[in-house]
Amino acid sequence: MREQDGMKRSGLIVTGIVLSILTYWLFAQTFLNLGGVLNGTFHTSESIISLSISLTSLITGIFMVVAGNFSDRIGPIKLALTGIVLSIIGSLLIIISPSSVLLITGRVIQGFSAAMLMPSTISIINQLFEGDARRNALSWWSIGAFGGTGFASLFGGFISTYFGWQWIFVLSIIFAVIGFVLLFGLKNHPFVKASTHQKFDVAGLFIFTVMMAALSIFITQGSKLGWTSLISIVLLLTFIIGTVVFIQFEKRQAVPFIDLSIFKHRDYTSVAIGNFLMNMSVGTIAVFNMFVQLNFHMTPFQAGLMTLPYVIFLLLLVKIGEKSIKKYGPKKALVMSPIILAVGVLIISLTFLSGQVYLIAALLGFVLFGASVGLFATPALDTAISSLPKEKTGVASAIFKMASTLGAGFGIAILVTLFMVLKSFLSIQMAAMFAFYVNIVLVFGAFMVMKIYLPDKKG
Repeated sequence: MREQDGMKRSGLIVTGIVLSILTYWLFAQTFLNLGGVLNGTFHTSESIISLSISLTSLITGIFMVVAGNFSDRIGPIKLALTGIVLSIIGSLLIIISPSSVLLITGRVIQGFSAAMLMPSTISIINQLFEGDARRNALSWWSIGAFGGTGFASLFGGFISTYFGWQWIFVLSIIFAVIGFVLLFGLKNHPFVKASTHQKFDVAGLFIFTVMMAALSIFITQGSKLGWTSLISIVLLLTFIIGTVVFIQFEKRQAVPFIDLSIFKHRDYTSVAIGNFLMNMSVGTIAVFNMFVQLNFHMTPFQAGLMTLPYVIFLLLLVKIGEKSIKKYGPKKALVMSPIILAVGVLIISLTFLSGQVYLIAALLGFVLFGASVGLFATPALDTAISSLPKEKTGVASAIFKMASTLGAGFGIAILVTLFMVLKSFLSIQMAAMFAFYVNIVLVFGAFMVMKIYLPDKKG
């Protein structure tokens, strides 16, 4: 009976974690597809609506590692509960009034909420669970994150069409409240924390925030600003110089903002780099959407449906990736995933095929695409956090997830820009094909990192 009670409690904790991260991945991300209906509610400029759409992801990317650092210092449950409360406040501000000021404020708060929830929930899992139980919890975390963002477009479109877009955030508040209740019982749990006796590295925090803000703005706004414009060049130089200064500064600190020694762990560094390169493949989805809309005159919704096999097979393979760790060790899945992804992208790159034949091929390509990411997700995350001391899980998982965000951002920026440039002097089919080929090269890089650098471990 006691074992059953323990399993039930563990299940409730994992449920609380999944519900809390859905407030970002499923609900807050629906803004990416709500531009038109938001205009009808807030009666403001296009630039304000556009800013509100991108702002949450921007804030999350900038402050995720900062939040991970605080998770290690004050304890992950405090930060997670704070993140859930901020999610509720952000949702309320967005739906209570048609004020553009409240809209922007709410989106900023949602960004801080997501930045807190990502590393803190992973840290909770790593400290509460071991072995198979941890891998099971991490696979559910991955299902919540990938599944949430995968269905955000369809979910947002359905709710906004039949019930009104505000109901998206009413549901988000309900999920957040349930998640808070399920996790609140952990408030007195003795989580392992990093030392808080030494002085906090405020200067390191400032330098890191500036460099990440510059990089995030460059990635997300570069196409609007112009990749070679003066502002873009200044942003990129700020990031490069800031990175050099940050590394040199942190090496001299007794208690640095980010302990760079975590990158001495081959397990962690290899999966972080592989994670970055694998996530650059999001650029293929962006190029594919543009290509089929221009070449086959599809609507955005129809193009989105074409990528649905990606989400479905991603979710189906997450659990298989989890089970493979025990049987074969993590390396086998991590090495196979880039190969499967490369084959999927290669099939998607067959743009010379005729209409229906190409679309059928693309569906198959997205099956393999999703399967590869699902197979990769849990072994990569489990390897990243299990290779480090528990008191460093927050910042380490934040850097790992930041690699996902930056990888996706760079992938979209590079592949979409390449596609747009090439289609001005090549056929649209050839332009898309070459963009997909670049993605295959990047995926091969992920394969080489995993094959050569990742240590072999038995299941």
